This record gives sequence, C-alpha cells and structure tokens, in this order.
Amino acid sequence: MSLRERGRASGGGNFAEQSDSLKISYSGVRGIVGSSLTPDVARRFGAAFRLLLSGKKPVVVLTRDTRPSGEWLLLEVLAGVCSQPTELVYLGIVPTPTAQVMMHRLKADGGIAITASHNPPEWNGFKFLLGPHAIVADAKQIQRMFELSEDIRAGQIHPDPVSCPMDRNTQAIETHLGEVLAQIDAKAIRRRGFRVALDTACGTGERVAPRLLESLGCEVDMVRVKRDSEPAPQNLAMLAETVRAKGFDLGLAQDEDADRLALVSESGKPIGEEYTLAVVVRHLLKRHGQSRPVVVKNTSTSQMIDDLANAAGAELAEVRVGEINLSRALIEIHNQGRVGFGGEGNGGVIYPPVCYGRDSHIAMALVLEHLALQRETLSQVARRLPRYYMLKRKIRYESEAEAQGLMERTRQVFAEGDIVQPDGLKIRFADRSWLQVRPSNTEPVIRIIVEAPKRARADELMARITALTG
Repeated sequence: MSLRERGRASGGGNFAEQSDSLKISYSGVRGIVGSSLTPDVARRFGAAFRLLLSGKKPVVVLTRDTRPSGEWLLLEVLAGVCSQPTELVYLGIVPTPTAQVMMHRLKADGGIAITASHNPPEWNGFKFLLGPHAIVADAKQIQRMFELSEDIRAGQIHPDPVSCPMDRNTQAIETHLGEVLAQIDAKAIRRRGFRVALDTACGTGERVAPRLLESLGCEVDMVRVKRDSEPAPQNLAMLAETVRAKGFDLGLAQDEDADRLALVSESGKPIGEEYTLAVVVRHLLKRHGQSRPVVVKNTSTSQMIDDLANAAGAELAEVRVGEINLSRALIEIHNQGRVGFGGEGNGGVIYPPVCYGRDSHIAMALVLEHLALQRETLSQVARRLPRYYMLKRKIRYESEAEAQGLMERTRQVFAEGDIVQPDGLKIRFADRSWLQVRPSNTEPVIRIIVEAPKRARADELMARITALTG
C-alpha cells in the first residue's frame, strides 16, 4: 500500500482520512506501529526529509522518546536520512524541547524527534524540525515531504557509509538546563524549598525534569506510573494521591516527549492543563508589563488568557491550532523588537528566550518562580485567575465526510452564535461562552471544546453537541 493510499493530502494541513491511516499534518507523522507506521514508511520519510533540507552536508539532530518502537524506528529513519551525506548528531532519549534547544546551539539545519507525544502507546511517529529557529515543519513543508516520499522506494535507499552519528546526550541535557535556569530567579525558588511530586509518564522528562527541580532546591518524589501520555486530569490519579498523602506543595505532570505540563494543587486536585498557561502568562505579564508584551494563544485555549492580557494592557494574538502557528507568530513578534510569549491550553508553554517550541521545563520553572515570589499556594493562585468552565470531549471518526457532517450540523443547531475563526468550527455567543468542533491533527478523533462563565451553560452546550454525534 502506498503512502497516498494510507494518507490523503488536503489544503488544511491534515492529510489523513481513514482511522487506520497515517496522520500526516503540521504536527508531523504519526501512525499505529506495525500497521500504518512501518519500516518502509520510516525510511521513506527519512529520505524525504533529507531531500527537503538539500545542501551538501546538512547537520541533522536525531532523538526519540521512551516508546519501545522508537529503537527500530530510529534505525530505519536514520537509513533514510543517510541516503545522502549528512552530519548526524544523536541526542538519545531526551525531550523534544531539549532537541530544539540543542539544534539552536549547534545551528543545525534540521532535526527529527521520534515520538507520538500524547498519543496512546500503540502509536509512534516523527516530529520534523527545521532551522534556523528549530521549529516544527509547516503544512507546506510536510506536504512536500509527503510528495517526495511517494517517489521513493525503501529498496532504493542506500545509506551513506560515512555518516556516523555523534553522541551528544549529556551536552544536550546540560545545555537545556542551562537555558532554563538562565531565565528564572533560582535563588527565590530555592528559598521557598518546594516539595514536589513529579509524574513524567515514564517518558523523556525523567531524564531532565528531576535534575532541574533538584537544582532549584526542590525535594522531588518521582511518581512512576505507566499511564496514557496525555496529562489530562483523569490520568493523574496516582500523582494526585501522592501529593495529598505526603502533603506536597504541588504535583507536576508531563507527557511522553515532555513538551506539555499539567498541575496538581497542594490539596491533591488536578486543576486542568488550561491553568498551566494561565499561571505562566499571569507571571510573565507581571515580569514584562512595562514592555507591553504580546500574548499568543490558539483558538482552542481558554478565555482566561484573553482576560489576563486585557487586564494587563497587553496585546493578544489568536492563531490557528498547531504549534507551528504559535512559533511563527512569536518569531515575527521578536523580529519586530517586541516581547512575546504564549502557548496552548493543553499545557504547552512557549517562552522564546529558551526556544520557540512548547517546553514543560521552562513552564514548571516559571510556575515555581511565580509561587515563590507571590508567596502563594497553587490553589490561591488558581482562585485569582478569571473563572470559566471548560469541558472537552473527543470522538473517533472514520472519514473526513463524517467530521464535516458533524461540523455542519453544529453550525445549523447553533445558528444564534457568531463564527469567528475558520479553525474547524468555532462559534462565540453573546454571554461570552464558545464552542469548537475540530478534527485532530494527531489522531483520528474530533475534538469538542466548550467554555462558559457558568458551569450550567457549559453543560448545556456540551449536551447539545453530544446529541448531534449520534
């Protein structure tokens, strides 16, 4: 079966159609190992990425997460990349943001992170990173790789025998830690002496996050549990129980490749990943208030961010879902000589002085700095944030037609609202509530989000949408 049979290109940047096909989008390539994600696919995309880079001998950084399939996927994608002369740097098992920081340090031309991030364990995939800003490839670049891969056959790929990867694992971790520590008041955090429970989902964060926290004077208790990678509240029961039972100050939860962070309060309550960005934005607005910063968020993120930016007199920019859209917006802001930061409501914080990608490590450092300087608990900080009620649901779909049908029914049923952003379907209402129905970029599901100032209104909106799903 060809890649074109497995995944279909479309202008929206989401190239997959069938539930068992590859998900090829501006989030990279993801598939079910041994089904849609095979050695043939890995080699062909590795070779296509090398062709995309062009150049006589580009520098390419390689890394992977802790999924067992990553070991053989690395060998296959490596064979594809080495189909032409390449200077390879292997970082080993490290977080995706560590790879991005190291790419910038090495002035690398490209990078491949073998990871399926928050997807279920039977999945794996590739995040393709491009210099000079070490950001994920955009939809056009992924589309070009998709086209190139169609013209490549794995049997035609012959690795260059002189391409021997350099091992830079230790340097990568030290570089990332140094960049994070340079951006915060470490002494203030050490004086507070936080007691922290850490759940890395047995992922790449286990190699960086404990060292960061210990360097900040924290007592760290590792909660090692094999759970779904996504750090959603329903997956954090053991972390919450540990915080509650041992009287810790807070709990920190990462996803598999450690670019997202969720928080558990001192009472043992997961407060929701939307609060990670809100706490960080509140803190950074205090720090950078005089420069009138720009706060960047995507269309799926809570209105807490809008309210915080407006209250501080900051500028707010809302972009389409997809890390690349946030990164590009922040690069443009930086090029204008302005201060910008932001992220996604899924716990993905982007702070450009460290890197232009989501990074749970700078996120946890900034949360701790905020708690230390404000002399507040996480529950107290959360209570000071604007109050909204957000509900999320995801449902599987079998075809693009099915997803489009749900969005059209939603448009008709909620005709009283205003459609404000062509990102899937997003509708705003006069009472400051909103809903969004959007096919995922990373797995064959439709993501449904509703948010409202009152819980009853959020429940009502979700019930009305759920009734449309059959």
